Amino acid sequence: MAGPQSQVLYFYGPNCPVCKTMNPFIDETGATFEGRVILRKVDVEREPNLARQYRVMAVPTTISVANGTEVSRIVGAKTPGRLRRVFESAETGEAVEPSMSTIDRGLRLAAAAGFAGFAVWSGSWVLWALAVAALVASFSDKVRRPRA
Repeated sequence: MAGPQSQVLYFYGPNCPVCKTMNPFIDETGATFEGRVILRKVDVEREPNLARQYRVMAVPTTISVANGTEVSRIVGAKTPGRLRRVFESAETGEAVEPSMSTIDRGLRLAAAAGFAGFAVWSGSWVLWALAVAALVASFSDKVRRPRA
């Protein structure tokens, strides 16, 4: 249930092109949840202490907070549906499960195949290591991590 502590913190940079692209989606989703979840847009240049408190390392970063506790965090540009799930997590207090888009997974698999191909051609163990790392990164969102 939403309470006074249910909020979404949207950390952005004033000169960040990705942030400028995301602004309309954030505003639209925030308007949908108005009265249930507070949207707080945080300029990291004007409020560096708050960014540091939430350990924001890149913009845009969207964090859902329920009952004063961080519930979910997404970094980078996301689809409107993904943003909606972040607002829902602030409202319900349930974490948003990490997921990877089909395009991201495909690019990582292509990188793994490319590294493996070059490794076969060159016999380089470093390329084999990169191929394995790219393959693992392709399915990293499928691994269940225990909750603290």
